[in-house]
Amino acid sequence: MLLSKELDLTIPAALGVQLRQQVSLASLTTMKVGGPAEYFATVNNTDQLLKLVRWARKVALPYFILGGGSNILISDQGIRGLVIYNRCRQVRLDAAPIFCIGASDERPYLFAESGAAMAGVARTSVREQLTGLEWAVSVPGTVGGAVVGNAGAHGGEVKDTLENALVLDEQGDVQDYDVADFNYAYRNSTLKRLQPLRAAFKPVVLSVNFRLTADDPDEINTRAERFLTHRRQTQPVEPSLGSTFVNPPGDYAGRLIEAAGLKGVRIGGAAVSQLHANFIINSGGVGGASACDVIELTHFIQVTIEERFGVQLEREVQLVGEWDDIETIRPCQMETLA
Repeated sequence: MLLSKELDLTIPAALGVQLRQQVSLASLTTMKVGGPAEYFATVNNTDQLLKLVRWARKVALPYFILGGGSNILISDQGIRGLVIYNRCRQVRLDAAPIFCIGASDERPYLFAESGAAMAGVARTSVREQLTGLEWAVSVPGTVGGAVVGNAGAHGGEVKDTLENALVLDEQGDVQDYDVADFNYAYRNSTLKRLQPLRAAFKPVVLSVNFRLTADDPDEINTRAERFLTHRRQTQPVEPSLGSTFVNPPGDYAGRLIEAAGLKGVRIGGAAVSQLHANFIINSGGVGGASACDVIELTHFIQVTIEERFGVQLEREVQLVGEWDDIETIRPCQMETLA
């Protein structure tokens, strides 16, 4: 059932935000898969984001914040409610607060709005000769998603340098969250909800402060370039979900999938990458794979790995939108990717 019949969806003109209906979301995800948003609006600054979320709550319109579209799989049915496309991208370097001058900790802050690309923020830190975010120079997605999921690579994670974040909580109040408030674990936090994610009245990350340290610029650049080179050599260029599964304790999901002989296996337009087995790629781009193809392939991988090695792989990718019973996966025929 559509939501519009009982709602007044007249957005205040002062917001400068346009509301559209039935907007395809596939092109806004790294996998290039997904159905339409029932309602869709783009915000370009934190003030718009804050006011639009509060407006949506006032008119009882559930919302979903879409950032870089990485590490998510939007269903073929799309998302009911309002999808807010977060383009809040301001990034700046701030000095330590005046009360810290002369104290033992005078490290600067790198401020970023939640819609800023995490890789772009990391590259800003490199230009400013600050260390702590080099691991993220090749990480897809936005700051908001990285904070929610405790994104990481090359031994680094968001929690290592995050100082605090402004969060619009479930009561509609803006709260200052310290890093400890997120109760971070491996690729998890108090804000990362169970799957599948749907439009709802959830907390929203508005902006964050990273606390970074000055270091030798040559060493910073060397680390960043090494991580970029590693990504180019080991990760597929085709549209993908990113890392599909969480690495099990003491092992790697990609190693297990490759050892099971699943590289190149496909369903429809979704295939296990020949380059990195923990990546599922969309071999046809937009209009190629369907979300159904992808979820069936992930399920097939999970079943195979458990049968072969007794290991239960947990999806790192979050399911988003309207899914039928995702635990009931229809039988499928596997193919080998040419």
